[in-house]
Amino acid sequence: MPHHCCKRHFNSLYFFIVLFLFPILAIAQIKLTGTVTDADNKPLEFAEVVLQDSTLAVVSSALSTDTGTFFLTAKPGNYTLRILFMGEELYTKPVALMADLNLAPIQLQASKQLDEVVVETKKQLVVKKVDRLVFNVENSISASGGDALDALKLVPRVKVENDVVSIVGKGSIAVMVDDRLMRLTGDELTAFLKSIKSDDIKSIEVITNPPAKYSAEGNSGLINIKLKKTRPDTWNASVLSSYRQNSYATGSGNVTFNYQKNKFTLQSSAGYTNGGNKRTEDVELVYPDYNWMEKSKGKNTYKPVSGRLGIDYKFSGKVTMGAQYIGSHGSNTTNENLKVDLVDRQSAMLDSIIQTRGNAISKTDYNSINYHTIYTIDTTGVKLSFDADYFNYVTDNDRRFATNNFYNDGSLIPNSYQAANNIGSREVDNFSANADMEHPLKWVNLNYGARVSYTKTQNDFALYDLSGGFPVQDLTQSNQFIFKENTQAAFIDGNKEFGKWEAKAGLRMENTRTKGTSITTGQQNVIQYTRFFPTAYLVYKPNENHSVSVSYGKRIGRPSYEFLNPFRMIMSPYSYSEGNPYLKPSYSHNIELEYGYKDFYTATVYFSGSRGGFEQVTVVDPVTSVQQYIPQNFITNNTVGFNQYLAVEPFKWLKTNFNADVYFSEAKSTIPVTLQFLDGWNGVFRINNDFILNKNKTFLFNFNYSFVTRGVDNLDTNSATTQLNATLKLFLLNKKLQFTLYGNDVLRTSMMTYSGFSNGVRNTYANYNDQRNVRLSVLYTFGGELKNAGQRESKNSDEQNRL
Repeated sequence: MPHHCCKRHFNSLYFFIVLFLFPILAIAQIKLTGTVTDADNKPLEFAEVVLQDSTLAVVSSALSTDTGTFFLTAKPGNYTLRILFMGEELYTKPVALMADLNLAPIQLQASKQLDEVVVETKKQLVVKKVDRLVFNVENSISASGGDALDALKLVPRVKVENDVVSIVGKGSIAVMVDDRLMRLTGDELTAFLKSIKSDDIKSIEVITNPPAKYSAEGNSGLINIKLKKTRPDTWNASVLSSYRQNSYATGSGNVTFNYQKNKFTLQSSAGYTNGGNKRTEDVELVYPDYNWMEKSKGKNTYKPVSGRLGIDYKFSGKVTMGAQYIGSHGSNTTNENLKVDLVDRQSAMLDSIIQTRGNAISKTDYNSINYHTIYTIDTTGVKLSFDADYFNYVTDNDRRFATNNFYNDGSLIPNSYQAANNIGSREVDNFSANADMEHPLKWVNLNYGARVSYTKTQNDFALYDLSGGFPVQDLTQSNQFIFKENTQAAFIDGNKEFGKWEAKAGLRMENTRTKGTSITTGQQNVIQYTRFFPTAYLVYKPNENHSVSVSYGKRIGRPSYEFLNPFRMIMSPYSYSEGNPYLKPSYSHNIELEYGYKDFYTATVYFSGSRGGFEQVTVVDPVTSVQQYIPQNFITNNTVGFNQYLAVEPFKWLKTNFNADVYFSEAKSTIPVTLQFLDGWNGVFRINNDFILNKNKTFLFNFNYSFVTRGVDNLDTNSATTQLNATLKLFLLNKKLQFTLYGNDVLRTSMMTYSGFSNGVRNTYANYNDQRNVRLSVLYTFGGELKNAGQRESKNSDEQNRL
């Protein structure tokens, strides 16, 4: 049996080696490449490069990139190369293409100052591309002064509820930063996103059907956070101070410094936050004889420190190497007061009271290191990228609670006192390496590569009984658990343009082996699986105004490390949560059909079907009233939806974006505890308005309003909610000094209520995490060009080009 297994793996490996080597042996088409610079010999972006035949027909065209490079393809023959900028023809030259040709740098001289165009270039707040939606955070009036989680709340099609990020109408997502996957979920992901300042973010990409080059993680797709870069031969810095007031005050500060000169690039930032927020939760359980009416109030205080440092060096025209460090350290304290009223259903009279007071202290450390190399093999566009990553995440938790039961007159019920102390730690280590090859060929542009990843989590939890006045360890509720995951992946995809059509298809293979071991109980669980994830795109553009596209992708959702840990966390004598080491991944199929008109309207019809879906199930015992929270694979879901996005500019001083998402969800359960079937319609509507209040565009106002209809969420129903946000922004000192006043959930209407059933007991849950707040932030940016005498006046890199 082992012999056949090895042979099967060898054949698979041989297949992929052949698959990757084959494109290298193919014959490349004729390519024309070059670089465009301005009068000061600096890269010029957005120059229009056109190749015409003898009849003046355009054979190939492209816009120069931010490095000034362009790439054209054509059949052998004689052509005319033209370069235009701002509607002005600046360069003409006959070229004979008989073999691949790399032109010497082309320096343009214009009657207009070329750099003025950069200042006036306008970016849409939302840009729709073939395979993703791009939200330009730096163009958002409301984003400044917050963190990445605040910025995600502004992105169309993205839903942030209770600090959990998802895509509207779909399920879980995975998060990347600069195309690098963050292997974090749950509270760990929330803490990481809060460590990234929104003013360090350039854009956020929502990729509902990611290409094969990206990890297949995330049933609904990926969210890619792109951090700001530095323009060539410049330096810039910023100082940010922010004050937020909800139920409690929060202050934060952040500094950045970026430098780019010749071959060397440095990017850095550091931030600190100190504040808190109020948490309220309401739970109602309807038992046969009584109602369980639970109210919980608490205060969270947090003090995270974060930093980022990146260095890149261009060793030659072909090789660039660099490294990046991202880290954060935080402490969080939670004080809570939980009260349960037990009400007799027949008499509607109070029967008894349960009172629990708790205190939790947690500390987290996150450290991530990346090394990367980019090797441009030749001038035809063949490029190899290599990344090696390591991250370490450590969290320590210490939670104490004490519970008393009282009669309805407030007198203490004898012998009802219970107290305990949960102490736990979790450490996650991940090593990964990724190789990515871009390989244009005559008949197709290929992209292929491979990735390996190794993850180890170590969990150590202990429960101490404090009811007797001194700690006694409960060995039945203490556990050491180790989880290991090994994943090997390989992918290949290709795209081809033919006339008005563009096609792209890819295939990704992932082989995963997981092993969970309980040191305390000796329990061990091993899961191994190999899966293939195809993707496909087809785009038709009859003209420059219209486009129609269809895409398909298969995805995987892997359980979080916390969900896999079998340890039982006691929250009170009547509730506890535990993990499930037998959880398996879920799989989904996603299809989208989209129509786009120019750059301001898109309409999308989508389908998402998931199998083996998992989430935390509330298991209610009707006899003991104990509530167990445990994740299980039990959901089958099919969702069909329609999304519309419209961006209009009715006046020079007003820009309006409207986004509507209406979808029908159908869910089935495979376990008897929950409802067996639930379906229904849902709707999410958002309108965003940007007002320019003066001629100099230095005084801005924004308000956005969202409405979520009553609907269903898998096997639960949810109530309708609304939310209104408003922002004022003022620029001074040539837009170097920026004041932002932001109000979130001004009317305090964003509380959502969920209802479901567990063992026939109806349960209703609602919480509010102090979303209503006002934030005042002050941002000062400064910088200049690293230039020789006689060159242009200094200016900042990204900040001055937002409008």
